[in-house]
Formats: sequence, C-alpha cells, structure tokens
Amino acid sequence: MDIKKRIYRHKKQSIHYFENASIYIKQKDAEKASEFLWGAMTQALKATALSKDMLLRRHNDIRKYALELRKTGDEDIYHAFTIAQSLHSNFYETGLLLEDVTIGAEEIKNAMSKLLSRIPEEP
Repeated sequence: MDIKKRIYRHKKQSIHYFENASIYIKQKDAEKASEFLWGAMTQALKATALSKDMLLRRHNDIRKYALELRKTGDEDIYHAFTIAQSLHSNFYETGLLLEDVTIGAEEIKNAMSKLLSRIPEEP
C-alpha cells in the first residue's frame, strides 16, 4: 500500500476510534471507551510518525516515539499517551471511573488534534 494511503488510513482510523469512544462515554461504558481512546491515540501517533517515514509496529515503538516527542517539547502529547496507556489497561483490568475516562478523553482529543494537524489534508 502506498505510504500516503497508509498515513491517511491511520488518521481516519484515529478519528473513527475517537468518535466511537465518545459514543461509549455517552453510554457510560468506561471500559469500551477506554480501549477506543487508546486506539485513537496510537493511530494518531502512527499517522504522524509515518508522515516522517517512521513505521511504528509495536507498542514499544509507539511509546518510544511519544517519548521522543516529549524530548522535543511536546510534553502534552506524551502526557496524553500515558493517559491512553492507562486507559488501555482499564479495558482489561477495569476500575477507572467514567469521570476519569472523560477527563482523559479531553486530553487525548487535544493531543490528537495537535498530531493530526501536522498531516496535510488528503488530496
């Protein structure tokens, strides 16, 4: 698959996952919303990295890229990544309150916006 198509596929998937998370937040399903928020954040990071010719395949690759962004001054993106990571755990371990998920969603939304704005619109 063409690299540009892959970038836009990740970008679209990120937005789609965030929309699904919003639906599950409204339905008060913290666990499902948590997993979709994790997916939204990771897809945004993958899209951004791929636009810089970096392929992120594994969880550890994604974490390292988020940490690299932190070192270049994008502290809020790394912070949102750590929130997404804890939300990912919430899907399996449960226990976070819906309010925690909702607050996390706002931070992830802001980070996604920042990340995805770095990718030009699809032609």
